[in-house]
Amino acid sequence: MIQVTITNVKSDRHHNVMKAELLKKAYIEGRRDFSHSHLQNVCLHKAHLTGINFSDAYLNRAILSRTDFERAYLNRAILYAANLSHAHLYRASLIEANLEKTNLGHAVLNHANLSNANLKNANLQDAQLVWANLRFANFKDANLDGANLTGARFYQTIMPDGSIRN
Repeated sequence: MIQVTITNVKSDRHHNVMKAELLKKAYIEGRRDFSHSHLQNVCLHKAHLTGINFSDAYLNRAILSRTDFERAYLNRAILYAANLSHAHLYRASLIEANLEKTNLGHAVLNHANLSNANLKNANLQDAQLVWANLRFANFKDANLDGANLTGARFYQTIMPDGSIRN
């Protein structure tokens, strides 16, 4: 497999910075671990990234709409103000992810793990969260209009109105 790490003098040496084209090429060639990557503002619209590891990655304002993230790892990822509308996140792991102000409208998050995730001011209108793990998640001021929460697991979950749901 070829090395696709690109260094950026302005970024932390412990993180990778790469363009969408290089990421897609590396993924096609079999690479799945992109943890700690710096991918702010990256456009991966409609990409197929099943099983990818974006744990601890910086994806602020990334365009990830209609992207397939089935069984992906996005633990502790920073997705502030990212666009994940219509994304497929079935069984994805988003433990402690920062999804503040993120657009998850119409996203499929069935069986996803969002425990301890920050979803303040996020848009989850018409999202599917069937059997999702929402323990300790923070939905303060989030839009859950039309969201399907059937079977979702709540414990100390902060709801949009600030109330706690167990």
